[in-house]
Amino acid sequence: MFSPLQTVNRYLVRYRDRTGAFREGCVYASDAMEARDLAQEFTAELQQRPNLIRAILRVS
Repeated sequence: MFSPLQTVNRYLVRYRDRTGAFREGCVYASDAMEARDLAQEFTAELQQRPNLIRAILRVS
């Protein structure tokens, strides 16, 4: 998945669940698009409705 020279950062993915409550989770990824893909992979709700994602923030 990652090459030895690829930089991996921590990303905070914020989304609303079906009840409207805000949720967030952290993933390690090389960029925001990969963070989105990983969040979808680990959260069944986001697999079905990726438009629930509200923000993807790089955390230092």
